[in-house]
Amino acid sequence: MSNVNTGELLNFQDYSPEHNERSARIDVEAVHTNQYNNTMSNQSYNNPNYNFDEPKVAEESMETPKSNHNFWTIEYYQKYFDVYTNEVVERIISSVLPQKVSRNYFDERIKGKPDLYGPIWISFTLIFTIAVSGNIANYLHSQNAGHWRYDFHLVSYAATAIMCYVWIVPLALWAALKWTSVPDGQDDIDAQVSSSPTMISLFCLYGYSLSIYIPVAIFWTIQVGWLQWLLVLMAASVSGAVLIFWLLPALRKSKYFLILVGSILACHFLLAAGFMLYFFHKPATIDILTTTTVRVPTLAPAVSSVKP
Repeated sequence: MSNVNTGELLNFQDYSPEHNERSARIDVEAVHTNQYNNTMSNQSYNNPNYNFDEPKVAEESMETPKSNHNFWTIEYYQKYFDVYTNEVVERIISSVLPQKVSRNYFDERIKGKPDLYGPIWISFTLIFTIAVSGNIANYLHSQNAGHWRYDFHLVSYAATAIMCYVWIVPLALWAALKWTSVPDGQDDIDAQVSSSPTMISLFCLYGYSLSIYIPVAIFWTIQVGWLQWLLVLMAASVSGAVLIFWLLPALRKSKYFLILVGSILACHFLLAAGFMLYFFHKPATIDILTTTTVRVPTLAPAVSSVKP
């Protein structure tokens, strides 16, 4: 057994700072290396197909933020046509049966992401449906007359009426809501702005509200007066009630709540009645053949008073 100098063991020994830093760095690197090796061995043991890729330093993105497109450019309207088929079908159903969707459907889906694809598609479909059905109704009217020809002007008439209604009426409603809405208090100004619909959302909502007139236009070809007027009332009531249902929070903030509600229903009724009366309805005419006796005075032959 070797002798150990206890004096050297009890004395403090000096180490250089360089030695201390190097030893500490070696110890820390050894600990991290052992942990890394243990992690890699566990992953390779659990997943034999595991392939480790060395981490790469992500380069800083140098992309510039997207600039806002001008209102007059086509790129500005691309976002309003980015919609899926199931979304269009869902919005058509909500325009007729609002109970099929959630109560906040307008705020979450339509006002949050309005589209113009569905309203334009529905408007053009309704134009050609009314034109074709109107000519069919005209053909049924003229069966007894014996002559009939297709009226191409019905397409332009229907297009003018529908396009003016889809764009002008929502624009007027948007202006009315903007200038007649009264906030409840100073703290509710932000809530009022968030609850009022945008112009594009009103275009979208009015475009989808015309979807009910497509099947109704087909049934208007049935030449029964009371049935035609019943379809007018049904289509105008359903379409107008759905509009009021979705816009009720914004309409309540207006000073002219009752006037706006009555105007929405009146516009829908006038549109439906105008379609039916101009394109499909023909008033009953009674042909009365009257025989008139015209008495034409006849001149009697003059009797000669000269005697032979």
